[in-house]
Amino acid sequence: MLEVILSTLGIIGWLGIVLGIFVIVNTVCGTVTNVSNGESFSFKKMFKGLGKAGIFYLSAVFASVATTMLPYINEMIANSFGTMLISTEILSELSSVGVLGISVAAIVSQAQKALKGIKNLSQLTLGKEEITWEVKDE
Repeated sequence: MLEVILSTLGIIGWLGIVLGIFVIVNTVCGTVTNVSNGESFSFKKMFKGLGKAGIFYLSAVFASVATTMLPYINEMIANSFGTMLISTEILSELSSVGVLGISVAAIVSQAQKALKGIKNLSQLTLGKEEITWEVKDE
């Protein structure tokens, strides 16, 4: 069981790297966009966003570990009470699908936020530009 949990944590470690890249992109794009729109820079707001990303990542880690442990818990119940709720093979497959689903959902969620930040940054205008038909002679 420990080897499987460590394998899951290895997968989630790579997820952390990918999520970290998306969080950095989202934070930088959001900060530049907000400051360019006239808002003052706030460390409190930035750390709040980074904290939410950290809690999001820890939640994905715990959900993945819990999903990985399901087949072993089912086996313990079968050994203790003599009856198996769901076959171990089905739970093993569901466990793998669960970890993969959590990883993909976490990456897609953060990627959407990062892409939205990039889109907002690309639509940013840094000054007012007026185009008129008037010709001004000096």
